[in-house]
Amino acid sequence: MGGLANWVMIKRMNAILVVALCSIIPMMFWLGAAVLGLVVLRKGVKDGIPVIAWGGLPALVLWVIQGDATAFMVLIDTFILAYVLREKVSWAWVMLGASLLAVLSSLIQPLLMADLLDMVADLIQQILSSSEEGVTIPSKEDIIQQAVIAMSVVQAYIAVAALFLARRWQARLYNPGGLKKEFNEFRLPLSVALILGAMVLVGESLGGGFEVLSRAAVPALVIPGLALVHGILALKKIGMVGLVVFYLIGILVLSVYFANILIFLAVVDSFVNIRGRMSSKPTDVN
Repeated sequence: MGGLANWVMIKRMNAILVVALCSIIPMMFWLGAAVLGLVVLRKGVKDGIPVIAWGGLPALVLWVIQGDATAFMVLIDTFILAYVLREKVSWAWVMLGASLLAVLSSLIQPLLMADLLDMVADLIQQILSSSEEGVTIPSKEDIIQQAVIAMSVVQAYIAVAALFLARRWQARLYNPGGLKKEFNEFRLPLSVALILGAMVLVGESLGGGFEVLSRAAVPALVIPGLALVHGILALKKIGMVGLVVFYLIGILVLSVYFANILIFLAVVDSFVNIRGRMSSKPTDVN
């Protein structure tokens, strides 16, 4: 994909063509979003606007015709998050932005994709009604609410994944090793950690429509937890074997507790700066 990144940087029309083509190929809109993110990261919003305006037209047409605004929303989310990363040079702001975009998206999704959501809810109810007896069939409103929350969060963090890919391309072309260093040093400031933590508490406590707050904030806390572990292993000069062991233990052994542990580590790190303490040299005593 490095060749693709280099090609789209040659001229604007190349980027527009890739974004437009990926928008109409099923399940490839994330690649177009990554190209858009690279343009914004490297050249700024001024060059990014024509790319999303013209390259995003097929996604807009698909939304109008099919009622599915997923590709269009991911492009918009990526554009906004790329601007945030370019201006703030902080993944913490990106995570906070992604969680807020997911919450905002949950408010407008019922308007953007009303027909599609209604069709999905009817289909789920039909499947449940034809299954074994005794299965409680949720109301259409509850199904739509859960679908909206899930779609909003997934779209926002697909945009984050596309932005990671765009940053990787940017690092490979202009700053080799830059993304690895950024990720290993990625740490949530205390204020951002408190905001995300409050979103989780409010969402879990109130439930219902407020559930989107916790769903949107959890990935934004998990990713810094992963970055903390990556950073510690890098400081200790433990290579790929250490990462493989870490992920195997997390997925196979810790299982459902894995995300909770990562969230706890991310919050603790925002208070005490674990990597900073580990890398600081002890003062010599004469």
